[in-house]
Amino acid sequence: MYKLNILLFFYYFATVAVFADLPVNDNFCVIHEPVWNFFYHFTSLANPAKDIVLNYDYLNETIRLQLCIPLKEKCNGKDGYGICLVKNKEEKGIGKMPPEVNIKDGRIMFVFTGDDCRPETKYTVNILMKCDHEAGNNSYPELFNHGLEQCNLYMVWKSSLACRPATKTDCTVTDNGLHYDLSPLTRYSQNYVIPTGNKTSPKIILNICHSVIFEYNALCQMHSGACLQNVTSSKTEYVNLGDVKDSPFIEDGKLKLQYQEGDICKLNNIIPHIGTTISFICDFEAMDTIPEYVGGSESCDYQIIWKTAAACSVESLRKHSAITAGKCTVNNPLTNFTYNLQSLMDKDFRTIAKNGTEYKFGICKAPVNTGCTSGTGVCLTKNNISMGKFNTNLMWEEGGPYLNYTDGDLCENGQRRYTIIAFLCGAEGSVDEPLVMEQNPCQLIIHWNTNLVCEKRVECATDDDEVNLNSLIKSTGNYIVKVNKTEFHINVCRPLVPVPGLTCAHGSAICKTSLSPDNEYINEVSLGFPKESPVVNKNHETVLRYIDGSVCPENSNKLISSNFTFPCQYNDKGFPELKKYEDCTYIFEWKTSLTCGAVMENWTPPCTIKEQWLSHECNLSLLHKNKKVYYVKNKQDKEYSINICGGEKFCNGSAVCQGNNGYGSLTNVIFDYGRDVIKLKYSNGSKCVDSKTSYTSEVRFICNQSIGIGAPELLWVSTHLISYNKLILTLKYNTVKNH
Repeated sequence: MYKLNILLFFYYFATVAVFADLPVNDNFCVIHEPVWNFFYHFTSLANPAKDIVLNYDYLNETIRLQLCIPLKEKCNGKDGYGICLVKNKEEKGIGKMPPEVNIKDGRIMFVFTGDDCRPETKYTVNILMKCDHEAGNNSYPELFNHGLEQCNLYMVWKSSLACRPATKTDCTVTDNGLHYDLSPLTRYSQNYVIPTGNKTSPKIILNICHSVIFEYNALCQMHSGACLQNVTSSKTEYVNLGDVKDSPFIEDGKLKLQYQEGDICKLNNIIPHIGTTISFICDFEAMDTIPEYVGGSESCDYQIIWKTAAACSVESLRKHSAITAGKCTVNNPLTNFTYNLQSLMDKDFRTIAKNGTEYKFGICKAPVNTGCTSGTGVCLTKNNISMGKFNTNLMWEEGGPYLNYTDGDLCENGQRRYTIIAFLCGAEGSVDEPLVMEQNPCQLIIHWNTNLVCEKRVECATDDDEVNLNSLIKSTGNYIVKVNKTEFHINVCRPLVPVPGLTCAHGSAICKTSLSPDNEYINEVSLGFPKESPVVNKNHETVLRYIDGSVCPENSNKLISSNFTFPCQYNDKGFPELKKYEDCTYIFEWKTSLTCGAVMENWTPPCTIKEQWLSHECNLSLLHKNKKVYYVKNKQDKEYSINICGGEKFCNGSAVCQGNNGYGSLTNVIFDYGRDVIKLKYSNGSKCVDSKTSYTSEVRFICNQSIGIGAPELLWVSTHLISYNKLILTLKYNTVKNH
């Protein structure tokens, strides 16, 4: 699979990056949590390519920052800082490496001490690490407001890396044809705190369909959906009020959620374990409300009631939003987010169907200069036929808002023509334009992918970013799995890219359809929406789930869902395969290298990488054959030479050299399948100046099939590191990974 073929070589040229071992000090960036004995890993927040830059125009300040490694750029001409303040073109080192790390009662704080701020007062920067499952691990810290002369600065850094593993459950239920979804009540960065009496009484810490967020003053057990915090003069105790296990349910006409199997009940012999029941009450006007404790502690059966719009059925919310909609605006009744399409009211639009039929239309208005009747919202230009009169009533739907233009001209069956214009938040980079999905004499359906309706997109990575599926997201076309005469159209973590004729509910991530004898899509069924990020289950499998599809044909009280598991398969991003259908769920398997992690390989002189147990090889000999030595310069015009395949001849055994300094001999060859990268690690190079340590470097070959051999590019050089004191060289190189 990796055998080099000269004819194929130019089809598999790739980007190659040269990096060094990331200088992360595990002493302070891998933190042990003592209460429940798990570890926080913040090392991936280090960026060897560039410093984090935070601009504060209102303060006329800029802050450059690194958390786990020293700054890439010097601060005021000096190394060894983690934080640098730039004001009026003057740099001040306000945080030296390494910081002090404090962890107490669930609070994680990095404390940096810098240079003098005032006589006898040094700068300090306090960075509070805050759990936020939705922030991913690519977020930036936020600075609290501070005075111009303030020497003590505070930041909050929200990151999923500050979270412990979460326990989740499906937050939807269907009953008598009505669908309920409590997921908007789930919190990912904080908890609900419910008093049980006066200020000194215990407090209930709660989340919905998700384990409690472990944070300062919320040291609940790992799987707790609710816990009791009891503060006494001597200590603070946390009692588990029930684990996250089961989905919501309807009982006696009431929507409920139960957490069971909490701590042992010591008050009676009837209930062995403490439990919690939350009863939800539909109230269309109840936005941002909090739950209320109503009793039950005396019997170990805690009872909570909650008036909220999220407890209303999706069908009733849709009707309510139609009544309360504004002029081309509508609120998401579950989140209170406002969809506003008024910016589209300033002009007219055209779209052409596959058969060449042209439609001219307006958004919440009538297009001008058409031959259609007055008030027409969509005009079939060929025959001046009204496909519906315009209105400004933007309607809410879970997949995105839509307009329904009715009362058009009469069609053949005596009914009035109408048009649905549905808006969706598609994949990043998708085409932003209206597309005719379906047309017949009486009905026209238009889908429009636009960022105007992007409330939020699902993170396409696990909480710790250990598995990242972003590269599988489609912005043009969809994955199509064919099973006999049935097709499954699929996207990853995003809605389907609109396809003419494919009219599943807009916003669906997967659609099942059949082809008619005329090759038209028929019998479309939504198999779920992209509402959840991928997770790693208890079997260590990566799973992506789509939920709330069409009604299940064999059980009208359930909605169809889809599950994708991603087993490791080396050297290929893979393709989905339908495995089975059971219990209203379509189960797919998607073998891919993105979940494989990294494996050790072997280097065979002069220029071949071999992986023994897969019997694959990658031959880089053209790097040496076409050009013996490659050169790059840093900003100070210091020149580095790179010779991957002949370093022992050109650089005293080193692949990378600067002057007489060699950056080490090859010690490890690693293939990181998840990121499609080959890493060559070099160590034991020349001795660093004034140090007993040696120069090291790392070369990364990053696959890119559209790039030729190219030339290396220098990305990062560090010449002084606290606790490491060795030169770290980072380069970017354009060359090949052969398949």
